[in-house]
Amino acid sequence: MNDRAVLPDMRAVTAFVEIIRSGSLTFTAEQLAIPKSTLSRRISQLEQRVGQQLLRRESNRLIPTQAGQIFAEYCQQFIDLAQQSQLALDALQLEVSGTLDFTFHNAFSCRWLSEKVEMLMTQHPKLHLKMRTGFNPPQATVGESVILWLGPVTENGLRHECLGQLSQGIYASPEYLQQAGEILHPHQLTEHKWVDTLEHSTQNILLKHPHKKPFQLPPQQSQISADQFIMQADAIARGKGLGLYPNWLAELSISQHTVKLQRCLEDWHGPSLPIWLMYPYGHLSRRTRVFIDHLKSEPPATWKY
Repeated sequence: MNDRAVLPDMRAVTAFVEIIRSGSLTFTAEQLAIPKSTLSRRISQLEQRVGQQLLRRESNRLIPTQAGQIFAEYCQQFIDLAQQSQLALDALQLEVSGTLDFTFHNAFSCRWLSEKVEMLMTQHPKLHLKMRTGFNPPQATVGESVILWLGPVTENGLRHECLGQLSQGIYASPEYLQQAGEILHPHQLTEHKWVDTLEHSTQNILLKHPHKKPFQLPPQQSQISADQFIMQADAIARGKGLGLYPNWLAELSISQHTVKLQRCLEDWHGPSLPIWLMYPYGHLSRRTRVFIDHLKSEPPATWKY
């Protein structure tokens, strides 16, 4: 049999498609969590197997040759078929069981996530979750851990899916505003006490208005800086000052009567925070895929892109 008739290594095919997407050998190696030398060797072996050059360098990017473009289309079909076949085989095992590690940003320590998890566990009683709250941006994990994160993240060797964005606004307690007076323009914010999160306490805040010029709010001297949104909200609700806070979390708190928060400058919006779902590349167990699909289903309407 002709060697070229033998199917190429699935890892090499996946790597080739990822390189075309990113245009970078270094970036792809980091994404796949393998040494750059290993990735380069896989591509060389793939080119030897098909008998043609698949990639060429243009400026600072790797781009496909004409042969590479044609081959990439079939590679993607190959990957899709492999995934579909795995899904078909997994469907034979209808029962979802085993243990899954789940780490999530402390902002999601709320009823929404509790109810989401409870619904899944009711459907799959043999599934066991190890849930951990995170405070620092996640790094590459061992095994099939799933991470739900809020805010910017760096490359960590995991696949990233953006589930939406949380808009932010300025909040205070009703009692605080009664004493301090109504806030009519962002420049008044510098006259007030401030309650911040640790990650934002040293950053400028860009406030945007649909019909006015943006306002750059310099870092405020915070009397209280917390590492959790729930602690920040509690301090704001107790009248310790103003704070930039995600609107979705504020709406949950108000609807559940957990804390009293009032939006200030309703037409002004702070920077949005991306919501990331992260998990390993490659084949995933049925329980992991079921859990990921469940988290992605029916996101809150205010998780806007």
